[in-house]
Amino acid sequence: MKSVKGSNRQYNPTKRLPAVILLVVFLFAAVFAKMVAVMIFDGAHLQSKAMEQWLRDVPTDAPRGSIVDTNGKILAATATRYNLYVRPNDAPDKPAVARLLCDVFGYEYESTLEKISKRTSEVTVATGATKDELNRVYSSGLKGIYYAEDNYRYYPYGDFMTQALGFCSSDGFGQTGLEAYYDKYLTGVNGRILTESDIGRNIGGATYYQPPVAGLTLVTTLDSGIQRIVNGAVQAAVAKFNPKAVQCIVMDYTTGGIAALAEYPSFDLNNVPRDDLEALFSQSKSNAVSSVYEPGSTFKILTAAAALDCGAVKPSDAFYCGGAKVVDNTRIRCWKAKGHGSIDFGGGVEGSCNVVFMESALRMGTATFYDYLRKFGLTKKTGVDIAGETSGIFIAEKDVKPVDLARIGFGQAVAVTPIGLLAAASSVINGGMTVTPHLYSGLKDPSGKVVAGGYEYEGERVIGVAASETMRSLLTRVVTAGSGKSAYVPGYSIAGKTGTAQKYSGGAIASGKYISSFLGFSLSADAPYAVLLIVDEPEGYMYYGSLVAAPLVGDIFRSVFAYKAVEPRFTGEEEEIIGEPFSLPDLTGMSLSSAKTLLAKLGLYCEVDGEGGEVIVQYPSAGVTVDKRNAVLLMT
Repeated sequence: MKSVKGSNRQYNPTKRLPAVILLVVFLFAAVFAKMVAVMIFDGAHLQSKAMEQWLRDVPTDAPRGSIVDTNGKILAATATRYNLYVRPNDAPDKPAVARLLCDVFGYEYESTLEKISKRTSEVTVATGATKDELNRVYSSGLKGIYYAEDNYRYYPYGDFMTQALGFCSSDGFGQTGLEAYYDKYLTGVNGRILTESDIGRNIGGATYYQPPVAGLTLVTTLDSGIQRIVNGAVQAAVAKFNPKAVQCIVMDYTTGGIAALAEYPSFDLNNVPRDDLEALFSQSKSNAVSSVYEPGSTFKILTAAAALDCGAVKPSDAFYCGGAKVVDNTRIRCWKAKGHGSIDFGGGVEGSCNVVFMESALRMGTATFYDYLRKFGLTKKTGVDIAGETSGIFIAEKDVKPVDLARIGFGQAVAVTPIGLLAAASSVINGGMTVTPHLYSGLKDPSGKVVAGGYEYEGERVIGVAASETMRSLLTRVVTAGSGKSAYVPGYSIAGKTGTAQKYSGGAIASGKYISSFLGFSLSADAPYAVLLIVDEPEGYMYYGSLVAAPLVGDIFRSVFAYKAVEPRFTGEEEEIIGEPFSLPDLTGMSLSSAKTLLAKLGLYCEVDGEGGEVIVQYPSAGVTVDKRNAVLLMT
């Protein structure tokens, strides 16, 4: 048997000590690192999480910023209401609380006491309470009653600038108009009321209030005074002509600032028809920026300006109108069936001769005319700050035939938005520079400090100054001697153009359906306003722009001059243009030519409806007192 020799090595515990120390140091370092991370890096977050466990958070809505007009008058504002709650566990004297609520809100005592005595964390006892009601409740000193703020949007003028201002959703976000377009600036930052509590019970600790931050105030170019004037004209059009729709825009043609925008049909912004989606959609969008129409003769302003600017015509150029023009073997009629005869370009503008404008467009050619249409901005959106804008509709340039070009020249075969036409025509009057229609003027914080300045835009030249001056003169003749005489205001220089366009349905002319319009300009430096009034489908035989829209625009200008305190400047021409009032003779039974000759001697502009040779109806009726500004309708 072998003997086992003992080992000479002896166990030494100190050899593993460094490893143990290293492990301990590592563990302590890890724990210390975690503590640092928890206390320093995650401290704020974890503290917030801890607070959530013992603080009850009641949000307080931030007041939405106001919308004001150019004079600072409030158009849209936010009011605060209060929602009241009772926490049964915190209300030691429930009968007293019940009696208080009954006294303030008119509740029934027994049902109120039963409601606030339930075994629940919290019950709502009032919604939409006023500040006075809240003060009455809290002045009692009774415990267990709490509140939260709730803001609601209201519009002081109701059905006023409805499509321009827009409205908000039930949770306070902009849905249409300016409310939607500038929602991120109008929306504030919500606050909070924090109360120390456990589940369903206040533990008697502190209450912390984080105040909300109100949204910014939007200052607009809108003028509530001018808007009232425009609203009156729109209502007058509705009462007199019972149309399908009406739109009216007033804009500073030198800056593009919109002073008024009124549309019919409409609704009260304090009573939005949310339960009638069809009415809500059709009446809340602005047809002035989102719908297109065939403008008719108001479009001739652009044709004339382009033809003059490019040299295709001169004011003295002679034309002949025999009542129609044949283009591509197609006979295109002038509105005056018997023609204007020999006429110069200025006379063609004054008399709105279709043949003159067909010839002007054909002389320019498609490429040149379309280049001007693009420079006028009609083929794209204007950039107006109202949601839902669309652009004009034109035949593709490569597909335009001479017959198409001729029709475009006098406002057919094109579709434009009212705001697009207004902006384009403004550049014709203001010296030849483009403008961008807008409602924005600036932003202010709740203290009234301006935080963002006004609108800045440098226009681009469309036509030369000479062409613009010529157009101002020619369009003034339309108002002093042509179809726009009803818009004339003594002592003031007004330029403009009437429009009477037939409507189409299914590719064919819709019988008896017209769009009557007038586009006018005040040439006063103290009131450089353009006014476009469109009356869609006026009822009856009164559908001419000279009879429907022009008188209403004249009323608008007259009232605007008074509102802006623009003094008249009489030149002596007023007596010749207006003359003395007289009784309109009876023209019925007369031949059309004789009636027209008599009206010409009386200085009255005449519209004719019908192809016959004898007058059967006249408007105004015989015996009505008129002056030379009145237009007369003869039906044959």
